[in-house]
Amino acid sequence: MCDSRRRVSLNLDELRSQPAQDFRTPFQHQLDAFEHLNKAFDPQRPQAGSGILVLPTGAGKTFTAVRWLCNHVLAKNIKVLWLAPSFYLLDQAYSEFYRSAVTIPAPKTTLNIRRVSSSPSHARASDICTTDDVVIMTTPTAISNLHVNAVDEVGQPLQSAFNKFIASNQDTSFFVVIDEAHHAPAYGCRNLLIGEKPEKLGLRTLMPQAQFLGLTATPTYTDPTRRGWLSEIFRDGIIYKADKAKLITQKVLARPNYIERPTGRELDVDDTLYDRLARQHKDLPEEIIAILANDNNRNNRIVDAYVAHRDQYGKTIIFADRWFQCVYLKQKLEERGVRADAIYSKIDVDPGSAEARNKRTTTDNARILRQFKTGLDEAGNPAPLDVLINVRMLTEGADVPDVDTVFITRQTTSSILLTQMIGRALRGEKAGGSNEANIVLFYDNWKRLIDWADPLEGGTEDSQSAVKGHYPLEYISVHLIEEVAKSIESGGSYQIPPFTRIFPVGWFKTDIAYADSSQDSIEGFTEFIMAYEHNRHKFDAFIDFIATNKASLPEDWAKEDLDEAWMQQQVEPWCYQYFSPEEDDMGGRLSRDLARLVRHIIQNGVKPDYHSFEDRDLYDLDQIAYQISDISPRDAQIYLENEFAKPGLLWKTFYKDLTRFRAAAQNISNSLIDRERYGNAPPKTPVSQEPRSRSELTEAEKEQVKRRDGYTCLCCGAKKSRTVRLQIDHIQALKMGGETSLGNSQTLCSTCNLFVGVNTFNFRGNRSPLLQAKDLNANITNFTSISQREEDSTRSITRIVNWFYQCNAVYQINA
Repeated sequence: MCDSRRRVSLNLDELRSQPAQDFRTPFQHQLDAFEHLNKAFDPQRPQAGSGILVLPTGAGKTFTAVRWLCNHVLAKNIKVLWLAPSFYLLDQAYSEFYRSAVTIPAPKTTLNIRRVSSSPSHARASDICTTDDVVIMTTPTAISNLHVNAVDEVGQPLQSAFNKFIASNQDTSFFVVIDEAHHAPAYGCRNLLIGEKPEKLGLRTLMPQAQFLGLTATPTYTDPTRRGWLSEIFRDGIIYKADKAKLITQKVLARPNYIERPTGRELDVDDTLYDRLARQHKDLPEEIIAILANDNNRNNRIVDAYVAHRDQYGKTIIFADRWFQCVYLKQKLEERGVRADAIYSKIDVDPGSAEARNKRTTTDNARILRQFKTGLDEAGNPAPLDVLINVRMLTEGADVPDVDTVFITRQTTSSILLTQMIGRALRGEKAGGSNEANIVLFYDNWKRLIDWADPLEGGTEDSQSAVKGHYPLEYISVHLIEEVAKSIESGGSYQIPPFTRIFPVGWFKTDIAYADSSQDSIEGFTEFIMAYEHNRHKFDAFIDFIATNKASLPEDWAKEDLDEAWMQQQVEPWCYQYFSPEEDDMGGRLSRDLARLVRHIIQNGVKPDYHSFEDRDLYDLDQIAYQISDISPRDAQIYLENEFAKPGLLWKTFYKDLTRFRAAAQNISNSLIDRERYGNAPPKTPVSQEPRSRSELTEAEKEQVKRRDGYTCLCCGAKKSRTVRLQIDHIQALKMGGETSLGNSQTLCSTCNLFVGVNTFNFRGNRSPLLQAKDLNANITNFTSISQREEDSTRSITRIVNWFYQCNAVYQINA
């Protein structure tokens, strides 16, 4: 039964009778947007409107959409479903509806608004009432509640409250707003909107008169030349697009000035954390966030950064992560003569006591925020604040137009959260702000490459600058530093490969939506796949294959939440069919890169863009090595120092410091000298007294193989359990010339491993290596022996079939 208590009901007559408060006058670009929205959603049109409104971050896309809906949709008693990909965005939309409700003309007298997500501060989906006028809901919650396979106590189908809400508007006009609309093509969202499966019909089919309005700050995703799901969802394309540069020129928006500041903190990234951040694209776990927030050396750097540039930064918002971090920063800033205060609340997730989480009451927060905005205390006396420290509260629609600077005190994988924080400073002079906004980004030194959200990436509006910017080059840098480290650690015996093999010729740019159930969010990430001189053509062939055959691939590829082991199993055959893992698996990323390419193509319906590294030849370290091979060590050192310091070049981006750069160049130079001395072949290294080949992998390597294979026997499909013992088997036995390596290893249960013996059975691939068919009758005895009496029949059948074809031939067995 719906719950009318967990919603806000506004009495519009009372609001209209009160003096206008916090009433915003639309700018010209917003008035232009209203005009285009009126044309796109004209009730006289034979077909329901469906298009996208594009406004850059800070230009008020939420305000624009809500104000227009109040005047032209809610005024006609047409209900609104507002979908957002993360609960961060719900409160901002709610605040705009609350402020703009007074503009709804008579005769409408009430407005019922409900926020719905998995967050405890919002209503549950089961609370939705058919009398709600505006339901502001996270997309994942809507997806999971539209079609619920449930029955009551007598076995009759049950309808979810959300489904009842939709059904009650089946024959009436209805409005669906999709915030962050560039992610709408993702599997779950597009099926929610336009799904056509009989058992899971989308909103367009369930409500034929529903209108779709998409909101985004990312126009590159709405390129009309793209033939993908986006154009099927938003059939009218871009309704209106405001030009960011023009709004900056008009002083509606401030020009962002991005400033990076190191925290001095170095952090290790184990495989578990790397998997969470780089593969699942979840944010930092709470325990690590707490460690960073409690690091006072790190916090002192934040304080020092403000004090050192106080005149430049001016009125500043600092986004912190914990109440105790707010208290510490406030205290240290005040000690340095800075007028500062802090606001936080229960949203500050803290493992400590409830008392600690509630050191600031709602009344305290409102008073401090009002003082920061107005510069006046409760008695109306001048009491300006220079700095306001908060825990995410200002991402929820709090409006302080005259902020000069925001401090973002840690990295995040969430582009939505990052954009919300940046947006707090982007109001231009005409909007009560300034001409330039300082965005100070504090970063830690993580020892592995993490895809942190970046304001110059797809997280905001200008992805072209991102493609040509530093981010893809970070991938190159990590690989080059790995090569230098190998050389240094080997004492010079490891030769860095030639420039043509380790410097990419370009990169493919993928855009993929990932789900994070813990945050009730679906978010897009931009990722880059490096292409090299020796494998660019292989990537092209693979991409052509996927693009041509995408309709026949498993539909699961489009899902936002995919199992790593499932993807690994799917791409494994392609690694061998289109690539040579030995030479193409640069940094162990090949299978992950192929999975990303497939997900991009299936989710977006188009091939990924390719960008060539046009300046690649400027960084030919082989040529520099030739230059220093015939000069004295002192002259070589001076030459390398000058080269490293040349303005406009990216040596510092790639090698980070002079020591690594010099080590790489010297290593190659030594190799050239050896070739001249000994001929084309490099000198032979002394024969080691150690055995030529290890008999087994290390425990860490065994764990890596099991994780790669999904902790599953690749022969019979048994999962690791109390009764199933997994072992690592050589694909080609040592006795038969096989080596002990990750590539020559596979996970088998003890039963299957026993039967394999010294046979070369590769269960990692699903293509049979047999040159001709086996004699079925001749193998009956073998099949009987490898079928175990006391085990599940599915497991026995899987083992028999895979054994017969000598590969992982079984896709699925239906009992």
